[in-house]
Amino acid sequence: MEDQINAAENTTSISAEICQWSGVVFGVLLGLGFLWAEVQKNDLKSLPWWKPISALVAGAAVSAHGNNVINNKRTAELTALLVRSTNSASELPILHSSEYSDLLEDSDNQ
Repeated sequence: MEDQINAAENTTSISAEICQWSGVVFGVLLGLGFLWAEVQKNDLKSLPWWKPISALVAGAAVSAHGNNVINNKRTAELTALLVRSTNSASELPILHSSEYSDLLEDSDNQ
């Protein structure tokens, strides 16, 4: 059971990993690219900062989406594991033992 829990906690998604890394890489690269292009055209006093900042924010949003997908997948795996374990526990046979009984109902102790 512990192995199944560890496997569920370490579940990843290839598309979510790609989303995370592309958000980081392209956000930084586009941000630096916009910054470099604007620095080449203008001096730093009149630089429009919204372009590189918006590229970094967009990359962070894409990366956060990938992280959210991974966490949702892990939650779904753990929830499915919980439901399976609860269902299998409810199917266990209940053994009724007649060894212990109430003293008032015992025929020898009336």
